[in-house]
Amino acid sequence: MPLGAHMTPGALDGVRVIDFTGVIAGPYCTRLMADLGAEVIKVEPPIGDLLRMTFPRRKGRSTYFGQLNAGKKSICLDLKDPRAVELVLKLAEKSDVAVQNFRPGVMRGFGLGYEHMKARNPKIIYCNMSGFGQEGPSKDWAAFAPIIHAAAGLDMAMMSWQQDNTKPLNGSVPFADYMTGVHGNAAIVAALFRRERTGKGEEIDIAMTEVIYNALTNELQEAKMGAAGSRLLYRAIRAKDGLFVVNPLSPNNFADLCKSCGHPEWLEKYPLMTPERQQNWINLLNAVEEWAKDRTAAECEEIISAGGCPVGRLRRVEEALDEPQAQFRQSAVEIEDGAGSFTVANTPLRLCDSESRIREHVPFLGENNAEILCDVLGLKQGELTALIEEGVVQKERAAAQ
Repeated sequence: MPLGAHMTPGALDGVRVIDFTGVIAGPYCTRLMADLGAEVIKVEPPIGDLLRMTFPRRKGRSTYFGQLNAGKKSICLDLKDPRAVELVLKLAEKSDVAVQNFRPGVMRGFGLGYEHMKARNPKIIYCNMSGFGQEGPSKDWAAFAPIIHAAAGLDMAMMSWQQDNTKPLNGSVPFADYMTGVHGNAAIVAALFRRERTGKGEEIDIAMTEVIYNALTNELQEAKMGAAGSRLLYRAIRAKDGLFVVNPLSPNNFADLCKSCGHPEWLEKYPLMTPERQQNWINLLNAVEEWAKDRTAAECEEIISAGGCPVGRLRRVEEALDEPQAQFRQSAVEIEDGAGSFTVANTPLRLCDSESRIREHVPFLGENNAEILCDVLGLKQGELTALIEEGVVQKERAAAQ
């Protein structure tokens, strides 16, 4: 759907969010809210979000940071100073949502916990994100996605699906972070809906471990029932110039695969609804690989897809975003951060009658100090200048370094 084709504002238009988050999980959660039209005010420490220093960078600006923080506003405060805390509490009085992903107790130590903000605004929605939750014996453990993948069982689950399962594959895609961001966003929107009906605020407690537990349904049920199912490994099949995956999950899909490959005899030779299904599955994939060896991966994908069986060629992400379907949906768009434009993935939240898209601008550190502190909170320019000189507010850094 073309950008700008929507006739109504975003679904979260008019919602103001105070964003204390850093790195990935929290910033992705709040960026999704910005995609839906919320005003997201990112409160950054003097050094800024650590992700601002992450590569790839050009002219001092991180495009990684940019994709996760597009459409937000930035103010830069030293929360160790009580005057900065008071500014935030005044902002809370005029806001709908606050989101934080510090370790449990850190925000309370600043005087910015849920109880502090609730005292100033009883209707505020306050979302906590952490590795293990706000209470319990492990609540203080430091956690990034790789730690959660290990602690919550994801790495061992992934290893159980590998043919060589002596050690988990190296993993660097932070699934736990992005999944936690999505769950946080869902909980916030639910709390906002509840507030519309009851007038009451809410505190939210999202634990990254519990997000992963919910993704491991098969593994959990196998363990609890004490009996492993008959697993089929969806391995990649090698063609002449690349790899692809097939998934003939249903009997119809299986028949479609056999027909499209010109081997209807596979239906009888490798039946998948028998006690020997695992070995037959392996033999079937070997047969498909033999059929594919003289064809390109693209040819295999086209032939099998035309026959109706689910199939996908292994693509790199930049290649996937160049595909006609991705271009038709504008799955990749250009945004800018003061160092130039760059390509990012568009929002996955597509509402058809209200605006939903990643916004084009990434804020530099402290870019919106004056707008928020003066226009919203009513500080005089002289007061803001004094706070900057005293280090309570950090001067904006407009120039890329």
